[in-house]
Amino acid sequence: MQNNRLLDIKNGYNFRELGGYKTIDGRHVKWNKILRSGELADLSEDDLGFLEKYGIKYDIDLRSDSERNKAADKLPGNAKLVANPIFNSGHDKTGADYAEQYKYDANRGKQNMILSYQSMVTSESAKQAFHKLFMTLLNNDGGAILFHCAQGKDRTGLSAAFLLFALGVDEETIKQDYLLSKDAMKPYIELKIKQFSKYGMNDALKQNLNNLYTVDESYFNAAMDTIKENYSTVDNFLHQFIGLSDNDIDKLKSLYLTD
Repeated sequence: MQNNRLLDIKNGYNFRELGGYKTIDGRHVKWNKILRSGELADLSEDDLGFLEKYGIKYDIDLRSDSERNKAADKLPGNAKLVANPIFNSGHDKTGADYAEQYKYDANRGKQNMILSYQSMVTSESAKQAFHKLFMTLLNNDGGAILFHCAQGKDRTGLSAAFLLFALGVDEETIKQDYLLSKDAMKPYIELKIKQFSKYGMNDALKQNLNNLYTVDESYFNAAMDTIKENYSTVDNFLHQFIGLSDNDIDKLKSLYLTD
């Protein structure tokens, strides 16, 4: 199978490989082992066939229960679903509710995104979910693992970042992987603006939709700054917040890095 960063999925958003990134000690993340993506609810038969051929063994769904119930994943082949919500509330509003919430203050979307990123590195639900994600990665005895949220950019973006940190990839490379979602999400933003137009589009709502459905360096930095304020280093965060031991990190490297 050809190694590509952005995967050829027609009925989904932001399906990407984490293989190929170089670690500080000169190794590389293995290809065809770890995928990150948006939700799998709308996948075509061709998309499912592509992922089955990829060898997906676990589909780790980081969305809330309400999100999963509204748009259940379609699973490729014999993949096992792992329900693992980082947040299990706050995703049950209607489109009209969201339009009303974001119609008046153009900065509200960006402010809420920054608060969300800070919560993902401090809340108990996120702590438990990241630990479960890593335990699934550690217990993988073969095949590929896919993890995702709704758009594959925020909950998924930080999950990918923490995994790459644990594997020994440098922070700048990790940030650039995170920021790849900016271009990947442009068609999705256009779709959301079109969908929300029925509620009465104005400049504030349009700006908020752009901020809510993209990624931004300020979001990533909000999480990293909070981690460093509370734990000094990301390595301490991986150990103390997520609960990884030195042996866990060594095993992750043996599973997901080239020799």
